[in-house]
Amino acid sequence: LPAAAAGEASPVGKVLQLLSDLQTKIISEGEEAAKTYTAFSEWCEERSKNVAYEIKTGKAEVAELKASIAAETAAISSLDAKLEDLAASTATNEADLKAASAIREREAKDFAASEKELSEIIDTLQRAIGILEREMQKTGSASFAQLQSASSVAEALGVLVQAATLSAADA
Repeated sequence: LPAAAAGEASPVGKVLQLLSDLQTKIISEGEEAAKTYTAFSEWCEERSKNVAYEIKTGKAEVAELKASIAAETAAISSLDAKLEDLAASTATNEADLKAASAIREREAKDFAASEKELSEIIDTLQRAIGILEREMQKTGSASFAQLQSASSVAEALGVLVQAATLSAADA
């Protein structure tokens, strides 16, 4: 036993013991590194799958967005064309409105002048009829035929004035 105890305490025994401990430690660290490597490898593989899926999804999304952009570009072109048509139509309508307003203004002035003239004529005729009626009453000796004739003249003048009014309104 003392020799065995002495062998254990010898420097070679200590070196063997240290090598044995080092071997156990290295094996343990190797197993730990293998576990870490396996976990890291699995994480890398999972991450690679996720990135590949994201790339695939991104490419599909890019294709959809390109199609959407093309459709919206076509819609914009169509709406631009409609806008140009509406602008041209609006300009035409404004020009037509301006022309119609000018015509209406001119016709309103013509009508006002005709109406004033016809009103003056009607007033003159009414005064003339009044004068004729007074004169007829003064000369009680007027015959029935003369009275009818004066009445016919007044009616004819009234019809003439109305016809002139209608003609002026039609113009």
